[in-house]
Amino acid sequence: MSRLHEGGQQLDRRYRLDEAVQVSLDPTLPTAELWRATDQVLDRTVAGWLIAGQTPDRRDAVTADAGRAGQVTDARWVRILDLGSEPTGSTVTLWVITEWVHGPTLADTVAHQPLPVPLAVRLVRSCAQAVAAAHRQGVTHGGLTPDDVLLPTPDGEPRLRGLGLAPLRSGPVHDDVRGLGGLLFAAVTGRWPLEGWAGLPGAGKGTGVNPRQLRRGVGRGLDAVTAGALTGEYPDVDALLRDLTELPVAAPRPAPVPRTDRPYPAWRRWLWRLVPPLVIIGIGCAGWQIGRDVGRIPTPPQTAAPSIPHAISHSGGRHVVWRSPPRVRSFTAHEGAPTDPAALSLVVDGDPSTEWRTAPQRTATGFPGGGHGVGLLLRLRHPRPVRAAELLLSRPGSSLQIRAGSRRPQRASDLPIVAVRPGAAAAERIRLTKPVTARYWLIWFTSLPKSGRHHRLGVAEIALLR
Repeated sequence: MSRLHEGGQQLDRRYRLDEAVQVSLDPTLPTAELWRATDQVLDRTVAGWLIAGQTPDRRDAVTADAGRAGQVTDARWVRILDLGSEPTGSTVTLWVITEWVHGPTLADTVAHQPLPVPLAVRLVRSCAQAVAAAHRQGVTHGGLTPDDVLLPTPDGEPRLRGLGLAPLRSGPVHDDVRGLGGLLFAAVTGRWPLEGWAGLPGAGKGTGVNPRQLRRGVGRGLDAVTAGALTGEYPDVDALLRDLTELPVAAPRPAPVPRTDRPYPAWRRWLWRLVPPLVIIGIGCAGWQIGRDVGRIPTPPQTAAPSIPHAISHSGGRHVVWRSPPRVRSFTAHEGAPTDPAALSLVVDGDPSTEWRTAPQRTATGFPGGGHGVGLLLRLRHPRPVRAAELLLSRPGSSLQIRAGSRRPQRASDLPIVAVRPGAAAAERIRLTKPVTARYWLIWFTSLPKSGRHHRLGVAEIALLR
C-alpha cells in the first residue's frame, strides 16, 4: 500500500512526520498509517494517525468522539492531543495526534509465548477498569485487539490506544465486553477468537471461546468468565469486571533477595511483583527481546518519549543515599500506637514482595482523630542531599507529599513540603525541583485508594536517590 504522506512533511505547520511506523495499523480503519512525529512547538515526540477516505459526516463524528475521549481521566488510555484534516490529492486525510508510547504490544508478546495465567488476569482486569472508566464518560472503543494494548509501563499498568476512533471503524466490529474477552483469550492462549483482526492465529480447535480447551492450567473460573464475555453473557463492562476481580491473580511470594546499595530497576520490581518466580527467567528474557525487536511503537534511540512519566524505570546512574537502611517509624496526625510497627523495616529491606500497610479507613481521607494523613518517617544517619524518591505501592490512586527537614517533627507541618504527587502510580518516581539536604524525610499520604470496602495502602519499597 502506498503511503498517504512522506517523511519530513508537516501537519498543521506544527507536526513533522519523521518515520512511518506501520501502514494499515487496524483493518477496521481503512487506509490508516501510524507515524512517529515531532511536535515542533513543544519539542516532543508524538504519534500521528493518518486516515484517508472518510466522509465529512464521519470526520465530524470522530471529532466529537475524540473530544469526549480527551475528557476520560483514566491514565491507562493513550491521550489524544490534537486532531484535524488536510487535503491529500482528491481526498481529505484525517489526522489524530496522540501521546508517543513505547513498548511491546500484547500481540507481539503472546505471539511468542502466552502470559502466565495470573499475569494475564491482572493485565485484562486493568484493561477492563480503563474501559469501564471510559464508558462512564460516554466513550467506547469499539474494536479492542491485542494490538491496542501496550504492556506495563513503569507504574505496572498497561496503556490502551484507539479510544475515540469508533466512528471511523468499518467491517466486523465488536462491543467492548467481547473485546475484553478476546484480550483474555489471547493473553492465555496466544490466539484470537473474534473476526475482523488477523494479528494472531484464530482460535483453532474447540468451541473458540474456551481457553481451557487450548491450554493446560486454565482454571474453570477463568474459562467461564472468558466464554461468558465472548458470547454476550455480560450486560456491561462493570458486570464483567466484578467477575474478573474474583479471579486469582496473586503469584507465590519470591524468596527475599540480598540488600543492595543500588535501587532496583523497575522491570525487576514489577516482574517480582507480578510473575511467579518459576517463570521469571523465561518471561524476562523473552520480554526484553520482544521489546527491543518487535515493539509496535518503538522509542527513538536517544530518549524515551517526554510525555510518558519516567517513574522508577530509569535511575540514571543515581544511587540510594544510604548504605545501611535508615530507621523508619509510622507517623500519624494524632497520638496513638504506631501503625503495623513490626512491618516498618520492610519498606527499606530491598524486597518488593514485602510491605507495610496502613490501617483500614472508611473514607479516603477519614483518618482517626480528625487527622489529615498518615505516613512513614525515615531518619538518616546524617543529612544527605536527595534529588528524587522512588516508591513502590500496593495500588495506584493515593495522594502524597514528601516533606523533609533537619529536626525530628512532632507534626507533619513541622517539615516543609518538597514535593507533591496527587493520584500516585503504583510504582512512582518523584523528582525534586532541586536537591534537598535533610536528615528526616516524611512520606505523607493525604488520601488512600480504595481496597475492598475500606481505603488502605501498602508500601513495599521507598528509596531516596542522590
